Amino acid sequence: MASLGLGARLWLAFGWLLKRVLGLMVLLAVLAFGAFAWFVLWPVATVPPPEPVDELVYLDQGWSQADRELYYYTPQGTSMPQGASRGALRYDWFVHLRLPFSDQRFADPEHLRRYRFLVDPAPTPQNPDLLPVGFSRHFDTAIGEEVLDISCAACHNGELHFSRGGRTFGLRVDGGQAMHALTDSSRGQFAPMLLASLAWTAVNPFKFDQFARDVLGTRYPAAKGTLRRNLWTSLRHFVSDPQNNPIAHFYPVEEGYGRTDALGRIGNTVFGDHLVSDNLQVGSAPVSYPYLWNIWKFDWVQYNGSVAQPLARNIGEALGVGARIPLLSDTGAPLPEPERFRSSVRVPELVKIEGTLQRLQPPAWPEDILGPVDRGLATTGRELFVEHCQGCHGPHVAGAARQQAYAPLKPFPGMEWRIEVIPTSHIGTDPAAAQGFLERRYDLRATGLDNEDIDQALRPLLHRQLTREVRYRLAEVVRWRAVAQLPLGDLPSLLASYPAESADGRLPQAQFDSIRAALEAQAEPLPPVPDAATPPPDPLDCDLSCQTQALLWNLQHGAEHAAATLAALDVSRLSEGEALNVTGILIKNRYFRDHNIGFEQQQCIEGFGTLDLPQQIEGYKPRPLAGVWATPPFLHNGSVPTIYQLLSPPDSRDRRFLVGSRQYDPERLGYLVISDRDATGEERGFWFDTRDAGNGNGGHAFVADPVLWERHQADPGANPMPRGVIGPLLSHHQRLALIEYLKIHRDGPATPADYRASDCGLSDGTQ
Repeated sequence: MASLGLGARLWLAFGWLLKRVLGLMVLLAVLAFGAFAWFVLWPVATVPPPEPVDELVYLDQGWSQADRELYYYTPQGTSMPQGASRGALRYDWFVHLRLPFSDQRFADPEHLRRYRFLVDPAPTPQNPDLLPVGFSRHFDTAIGEEVLDISCAACHNGELHFSRGGRTFGLRVDGGQAMHALTDSSRGQFAPMLLASLAWTAVNPFKFDQFARDVLGTRYPAAKGTLRRNLWTSLRHFVSDPQNNPIAHFYPVEEGYGRTDALGRIGNTVFGDHLVSDNLQVGSAPVSYPYLWNIWKFDWVQYNGSVAQPLARNIGEALGVGARIPLLSDTGAPLPEPERFRSSVRVPELVKIEGTLQRLQPPAWPEDILGPVDRGLATTGRELFVEHCQGCHGPHVAGAARQQAYAPLKPFPGMEWRIEVIPTSHIGTDPAAAQGFLERRYDLRATGLDNEDIDQALRPLLHRQLTREVRYRLAEVVRWRAVAQLPLGDLPSLLASYPAESADGRLPQAQFDSIRAALEAQAEPLPPVPDAATPPPDPLDCDLSCQTQALLWNLQHGAEHAAATLAALDVSRLSEGEALNVTGILIKNRYFRDHNIGFEQQQCIEGFGTLDLPQQIEGYKPRPLAGVWATPPFLHNGSVPTIYQLLSPPDSRDRRFLVGSRQYDPERLGYLVISDRDATGEERGFWFDTRDAGNGNGGHAFVADPVLWERHQADPGANPMPRGVIGPLLSHHQRLALIEYLKIHRDGPATPADYRASDCGLSDGTQ
């Protein structure tokens, strides 16, 4: 060795080092392959077993098969990964992609049913590749290819399973709550397995070659190189999405089956993924997918009652699922003003989907499958419902004047239902979702917007709102005074000559002054008017004094209050409601300008002339309850598995139960419960733990002491209930009676059978 020259010794040293480096690389490759194989192949306890059914039954909800197909498979302009363009997942890729270490297609119906997606029994012209409900495609002009499109139907369609006589029935609940875990990043779930399948296809030459043959057809092998580059681009987009980063831990509360942190994800997608990463915030309030029948009648939607306008609600949903909205240039600078807020949202398709949903009825209880209803017990339950439930859940039908103010294009007042948001301090349910919506803040300056831009977007709407509010209150004052046989003076003529609102939001100040003078000319004293910072209350039952007070406040302080609202907005620190509101308005305004859509048509497209202004209350809406039996689990966060438990004292509700099975319990109205008490250790699914942040199952409690409840009924103000207590303790028999009634409960007035929504002129080719 000593006789070797320096060069030979260096060469030997290099060879020794090279062997070890190569050995280390091989070891790392083996470890990586082993980790990947473990990730893909090892049984996962959180993924429940398949749930085959012998017969699929569509419940009676007033839809034709054509209605169902339109809702299921109409695209709305979304893509995966969220908002990607050149990195978007192509439709053909999804159809032909195969699982790692298997020749089974990822999109095989049996594989996707495993994730609790709903797949119909046979292909149709609208769904030739037999993809799940809500999976569709649209042509992306930026890349010249069709991309996978996930629509609202994917999350707002449910199914209940029930076995009898040796057969298992799948009861399809159109517009109901989905069971899948679309956004869950746990090992074995849909999203991680999709990413693993794409990655294995990209790195395995044999897998990729088969993939290329399937996708390219006659273009194979000429386009193989382009396909490979596009696949890697898509993978980079999936991996680089900060919301998919497990280390960042943006969603510390596991969503599991049938839930997603909807508002948190919408905010993070729009203002974090599409704008600046500093806007990304932790979401810790997963919610169940809400059911959709009759929502077009509500004056406020979302669990926290934060959105009024149908198009604004649907655009927000599309953005959260992955509609593209470029907010910055390729260099990260603000886009030029003429190019801002042009999104991939397909507005005509949203209008079609919305119109179809307006014909969707609550599901009827299928007595031939789930068993007959005990009509006598249901009669008792109806009395209990009127006494304990109807006050909050209604429906509370708006009067004609209010309907004309808030939804003037609705066909008649019976289609406008008031939804009163109940503060969390009263209802006592988990406050995380409501609080997060109010507390999160977003900086929109990177878009090029400033406070003046926000003022210009919102001022016309605030002034139109004030104009409508004065007309509404004036009409009610005239009506109440006529009923009370009080002098009317000039009020009726002022109401008859009240001007129509203007598109630019000009206030009819001269009319305001005349109305105020006519009120002050009345003989009786006027009610006191709160200051400008304190809007008068708006109870469900508002008498003459209440309506007069509200009218005077709007006349005296309405414009001042609108100006103060605008002055308080800071583009660098907008709440989630404010930020989404401004963004949605600017998206709509851009669409209307691009397609030369006038003011009247805009009002129809937006939904009944409803204004797009947010409501911000720390509370939740108690929605009407027709069809609620078909929508487990319950409360906004899905923390109570059955209605029987919801009617029981909170301390008797299951603290921890398994989610993932659709097996239905017709006696307690909910999923069959497997709790800690029943567990054998062999169960597979998501263990919902109500002790985790955002998962609380308290509140909505029927536990009041009988004496206190009687005093509360006599004088609620002097005898308030403790937080979360809403009624007296119900006996087992009373709970069963309420359950029996809820099987057949209907909210009225019903939608006329011949009602058809307007297409708002979009069927003439307007896009």
